[in-house]
Amino acid sequence: MSLRPRLLAVDCATIPASIAVLNGNVTACELVHDDDRRSDAWLGTAIERCLAESDLGFDGLDGLAASVGPGTFTGIRVGIATCLGLAAPLGLPVAGVRTLDALATIGRSESDLVAACIDARRGQVYAALYGPEAGAFSLPLKTLWGPQVCDPGEFARRVAAQEPRALVCGSGAPLIAAHGDFRLAGDVLPLAAALGSLASRAWTRDREPPRWPAPEPVYLRPPDARPPLNPLRNRRRKQGS
Repeated sequence: MSLRPRLLAVDCATIPASIAVLNGNVTACELVHDDDRRSDAWLGTAIERCLAESDLGFDGLDGLAASVGPGTFTGIRVGIATCLGLAAPLGLPVAGVRTLDALATIGRSESDLVAACIDARRGQVYAALYGPEAGAFSLPLKTLWGPQVCDPGEFARRVAAQEPRALVCGSGAPLIAAHGDFRLAGDVLPLAAALGSLASRAWTRDREPPRWPAPEPVYLRPPDARPPLNPLRNRRRKQGS
């Protein structure tokens, strides 16, 4: 295994979806989905194109990194399933990287205190508060608070009380800004390159084999969609009671 792993990183949990191929911490290619709708139809062709533009085949990869959320429920499942499906025939490891950790990594280029937040719809945000990086690097990243799903006002009050100098970044930042005077980052999406960078750092520090978090979904709340009611099942329950 190389000390500069060649990784394919996939983020379908946030909008816009993105993929990246990295050689160590260097991004060889990154592609971004130009449609806010579902990315599953785009993903396969985009991965092939990204590998081709990086002069790399699937057999040249050392591992993959998948965003595990929080984010869109369908996107989380699509990204994880795609990475596991590609990795299994080749026996490659797959890192599960949280979207908020990737946001924090981007934000740390401007501030050592980062309030990462993603618009969770329904008037809520997925959020976490990060302090300066300390101690040995590992995944998932350590937080001062979170990750949690909460109202924007609740997170704004926590940031103001705990780390008022924190840089607020992510698609939820405008919702937080409505509740106070905060430092706001610019648009920091897409996340694929940051996901891959975190996985690469863990690989480099741990040598081989990499001690990566498993690609298990981080949902934080129940899905918006509900299975349709089955009238026959409900009727049988009534008859049996």
